[in-house]
Amino acid sequence: MRSYKEFLLVSDMDGTLLSGDTTISKENREAIQEFVAGGGRFAIATGRTAGNAAEYLEGLPVNSPGIFYNGAMLADMATGEVLKSCRLTGKIWRDFAAHCLQKFPQACIEVYTADQCYILSAPGQDDPRLAKEYSDYRHTTLAQVAGLDWLKFFICASRPVLEAVRREAGKLGILEISTNFFSATTYLEFVGQEVSKGHMLEALRRLPGNAGRYVVAAGDFANDNEMLRRADCGVAPENAMPETKEAADRLGPDCDHHLWAYIIHEVLPEL
Repeated sequence: MRSYKEFLLVSDMDGTLLSGDTTISKENREAIQEFVAGGGRFAIATGRTAGNAAEYLEGLPVNSPGIFYNGAMLADMATGEVLKSCRLTGKIWRDFAAHCLQKFPQACIEVYTADQCYILSAPGQDDPRLAKEYSDYRHTTLAQVAGLDWLKFFICASRPVLEAVRREAGKLGILEISTNFFSATTYLEFVGQEVSKGHMLEALRRLPGNAGRYVVAAGDFANDNEMLRRADCGVAPENAMPETKEAADRLGPDCDHHLWAYIIHEVLPEL
């Protein structure tokens, strides 16, 4: 068996590790198992919560802490320990949430803490993915979550509505104190200033067990771009956004054709 002790692999989930049907292919599973058995370290970098991500990763040998909330939290899924988090601080975020609830009643508005997704908008506006994918979300009011530590502010709506949200954020000073990005066509996310998967990758690669390893990262959307640039080798699947492909060092097959099996068997031997 080949040794992979010099490598840390970091994977986005949706559109990268997960196929279009949100499963992990047999080929990817077997390749990652081979990689970890050979001494490699495998980590997740996702916009999901750690608890939600774990539901999709059952049986996969994830042996490194991972990046969650698109870079707002570094946590160990095995122990539940939060190693680093970046909060949205100040009353301005509560005011922005109130403004969005009033001005955009057609949007699904979510707030994420370290262990929970809270839905502030009316149940009739829920993102359809919530009932299908999330086990740890709760409908509540802004008043009930105002005193909690927010890590991510998330809006699901049509693209024109999201563009309008972004314009309002500019008027209210939110853009000056945050990082914002589209993580899907209908998803707009706000995290702390200079927060991204790429920034948190630097903390991930310094952890005991990861330090000194060659980092290969893969992702498919704009929220992955900085991570691909900061990795020693960034890989984008064929289904990636054009700007994400430009941020990558290499291109691989799409997420339905075993991207990680390709990376482990074809890319790593060349590095």
